Parts: sequence; C-alpha cells; structure tokens
Amino acid sequence: MKKKFLLTLLSLIVLVKITVAQTSVSGGIYSNTTWTLANSPYLITNNIVVFPGVTLTIEPGVEVLVMENGMSGTQYYIETRGQINMVGTPEAPITFRSETAPTTVGAWAGIKIKNSQGGSINYNYVNMSNAVSCFDYDGTMPSLIQLNQCNFSYNGNAVLVGTDIIAEDCIFIGNDMAVYGWSGFTFNNCKFDGNQTALLLYASSLNMNNCELRNNNSGLVLNSISVEGTSVTNTIFENNEIAYNNANGGLIDSCIFIGNTEALINTYDLTVSNSTFSENTTALQVGFGTVVTDCEIEQNQTGLALGPISFGQTAPIIENNRVCFNELYNIDNRTDLNLFIPSNCFCTTDSTEIEEKIFDGYDDITKGLISYAIFDTTCINLLRLVNKTLVPTSIEENGIQESIQIYPNPATDYLILTNNTAFNTCTIRSIEGKEISNERLSIGSTTLDLTQLPAGIYFAELQATGKQNQILKFVRSNGY
Repeated sequence: MKKKFLLTLLSLIVLVKITVAQTSVSGGIYSNTTWTLANSPYLITNNIVVFPGVTLTIEPGVEVLVMENGMSGTQYYIETRGQINMVGTPEAPITFRSETAPTTVGAWAGIKIKNSQGGSINYNYVNMSNAVSCFDYDGTMPSLIQLNQCNFSYNGNAVLVGTDIIAEDCIFIGNDMAVYGWSGFTFNNCKFDGNQTALLLYASSLNMNNCELRNNNSGLVLNSISVEGTSVTNTIFENNEIAYNNANGGLIDSCIFIGNTEALINTYDLTVSNSTFSENTTALQVGFGTVVTDCEIEQNQTGLALGPISFGQTAPIIENNRVCFNELYNIDNRTDLNLFIPSNCFCTTDSTEIEEKIFDGYDDITKGLISYAIFDTTCINLLRLVNKTLVPTSIEENGIQESIQIYPNPATDYLILTNNTAFNTCTIRSIEGKEISNERLSIGSTTLDLTQLPAGIYFAELQATGKQNQILKFVRSNGY
C-alpha cells in the first residue's frame, strides 16, 4: 500500500511540473514580448494578434503547441501587424505544431502576415507542422526566403515563394504542397517525402543538388520556361508517381530515378547525362531539343519514349547510353520522325531481340523509323549498323578484325588507319549517319585529315568489292 501511495504521489508531482511548465497564450500582443525557452512549451488557446509597432520574439528551442478548434475555417492562427522574430539555431530550432494531431494537415491556420498594415516576420531554423498555410502574406512576399535546417510536415501549404528561395538541409514530409511559387529556386541537401506535390514551380531558374524526392504524388513540376536555366544534380527520385515533369532549359546530371511511375517526362531543350533509370514504368519521355547521353536506362517497363516532337522542332540526340533489359520497349518512337541513334548499346548482339524492343514504323506505319547500331555485350566494340533509311546497305554483322586499326583515338588533327585486308575506300560518317567524306585507302597505313571536322563522335566505314564492310568508331577532340 505504501509503495502504491508513493508511485501515485510521484505521478502527481510529475503532472504538476508539466502543467506548471506549459504557458497558455491568446489574444492581442500590445507591447514588445518574448516567448522564452524557460517558459516553453507555449499553448495557443485562441487567436493571437501582434499589433503594429510591436515585436514578438521567440527564443531558440521554444516549442509552440496550437489547440485544435473544430471545423475548417475556424482554426486558430497567429496574425502579425507588427514584427515577429523567430530564428532558432541548428541545435535549438523553434517548433510549431498541433497540440494533439501530429499528422493532421490543417489542424491550425498558421501565421498570417499583414503586409498591408506593416506586418513582417523573420524566421529560420524552424519546424512547422499541421498548418493550413505556414506563412500566409496578404501582400508582397519577401524578395528572398532563406531556410536552413527547417522541417515542414503535414501542412496544406508549407512554403510559398514570391521571388527567390535558398533552402539548405531542409525536410518536407506529408505536405499537400511543400514548395510553390515563382522566380529563383536553390535547394541543397533537402528531402521531400510523402508530399502530394513536392515542388510546383514557375521557375526563372532552378538549382538543386544532393536532394532526395521520395514517395511523392508529384515530385518536381516546372510550370514555365526556365529562362535562366535549370540544374538538377546528384539527386535521387524514388517511388514517386511523377518524379520530374516539364524539365526544360538546362541540365540533369548524375541523378538516380528508381521505382517511379513516370520518372522524367515532357522534356525539352534539356541535357540528361550520367544518370541512372531503373524500375520505372516510363524512364524518359524525351521531347524536342533534348540530349540524353552517358546514361544507364535498364529494367524499366519502357526505357526511352520519344516525343511529342512537331515538324521543325529540333530532334533529340540520344548517344552513348546503355538501354537494356527494359520489359516492354527499350525505344518507343511516338513521333513520325526517322532517328539514327548508333552510339547506344542494347546489351545483346541479337538483332531480332533488339527489334522486338524497338517500337517504330515497322510496328506502326504512322511512326518514324529508328536506326541503330549493334555492339558486343561489352558495349565497347561496334559490330553492325542497322540503318533503316539507307537502302540498300552492304554492312553485314561481323566483328572488327584485328588487322584493321585506327589510332590515336581520340584523335585531334589526323587519324592513322592500318589496313592489311585490301579495303580500298573509307567513308567517314557523322553520328547521325550522314556521309562527310570518302577516302581512297592503300595497303598498309593511310593518314586521314580531320582538321575540317568539328569535335564529336564519328564512324569510319571500310569498303571493298566482294568483302563485308567494317565499321570503326572514333572520336575527334579539340585537343584540350
């Protein structure tokens, strides 16, 4: 009995301490006020208004709880017609959240900034949860929003951007809209997980590096032409319904797209390089002016879907990629354009197997033809060109013989070709298959002049009457 009494007494003491430590707040703030760490947590029990000329300062480490108040439109809020300073530290962020509903979106209204009456707010190193809109301005938003180590979870609108935002090491979880707005966006080391829409941007510029977008309905969506360019690097897009939509005017480099329904769609005037696409329903939907290079596009349902592209728009360039083992199609040509993509590897030497994974004019006469190359399984040695738009072709599937060599490779001004198998002509073709020059060959060594060629990838096609043509790939460099 005595032991039970002591336990009850201790429980009451703990309850009293918790009750005493909690500070209830509501109503008007008419003079400069500080919410201190010593009096934290604060419980908002009704609306709060900071009046003009008055400053509310919230110290680092303070936790603010907001009491729930019934139906939509009646949620409690903080309104400032004066100034709110709420800047935490990396070790002691300032936290706002619902008192009893930690995963409910819209349990309280958020912080309303009345610009029209001189209201303003200064915030950073904050954790904001459960608001309808975390920061709602009735007028012009600040020219720059700087966020460091901020967490936004289960809000309707987490961050609205009017001009520019720089976010470092921030986390966005379970929001209806994590980031929405206009102009310039910079995100470094940020995470977006489980949002309905992670980023919906009217971006004049976008710079994103080392970020993670996972389990979002929509990951990154651009709703405008990015006139100042986009750069998304070293970023992971995983298990999103749509990972990246309307990518344009810039670069995607060294990124990973895995397990998305639609990984990268509706691209134009974009370069995608050194990136990995796997286990997506559609890996890349490539539009006009897009370059896809040095990527691994493997084990998706559809690897590369080409289009839409209208007449007169710049055709995409697809080069030096591994496009292998995709379940439905490696290449799905959704246009009526003929495209030549000879520097890509399909990880098989079986032309029938390659054709089965290419959907083009052979399968649907409204589509254009895809011409390609066959490499060995190392994806290094070129075996055969399949050019469906050049008929007839004398190129047969055959390995390159050891008695034929070209060097140096890459070459600058001159290429030396050693020929001990009686080939008498060499046609230089561009990566698009266009004939550039035709040279006579001698037995032994022939020096080819490359000084008129721009830097790029080329094919040397060796020919002789009664012999199978041989094809060698070489690179013309600027020598830098």
